[in-house]
Amino acid sequence: MFNRLLLIAFVAFLTGCATPATQQSMSISLQDIPAKLNTNLKRQMIVNNVAGGKDTNPLWTSQVDTQGFKGALDKSISMAGYKANDPGAAKYTIDASLTELKQPLFGLTFDVVSSVLYTVTADGKKNQIPITATGSASPSDAFVGMERLRIANERSIKENIRLFLQKLGEQTSF
Repeated sequence: MFNRLLLIAFVAFLTGCATPATQQSMSISLQDIPAKLNTNLKRQMIVNNVAGGKDTNPLWTSQVDTQGFKGALDKSISMAGYKANDPGAAKYTIDASLTELKQPLFGLTFDVVSSVLYTVTADGKKNQIPITATGSASPSDAFVGMERLRIANERSIKENIRLFLQKLGEQTSF
């Protein structure tokens, strides 16, 4: 009986509780900003609607919630210099839909693939930009699987946002 309780306690320790991806870890930093930025977008954008995130069930798996994703996207466009100082004066609005978050069920290295459909709207014209990105985490990042999954989620979304900003830098017009 004692051995079973000890085994259950050990398994609970190894698995832990799932925590959601954090806005801070999903946001790009100065060193992540793509080399080529679009000067036409400087202080011209706001994040409007973000959808598709899921709340994390602590007893199941880490997820990316909508508010955290929206905050990370907003902070990232700000870091790139694209965020409008006055939201009412923004020329471009960004809507983002997290359409898929492929997560592994088990493994040593977790590769999470995020697919997001970004829609940039200006003067009633919509430009859709689909981005798919992968984020990985290995046992060297976190021994506990649930923590490793959260890190892979964060890296996937961060890379997704970085690729979106890179795509914006390549755009000549909307």
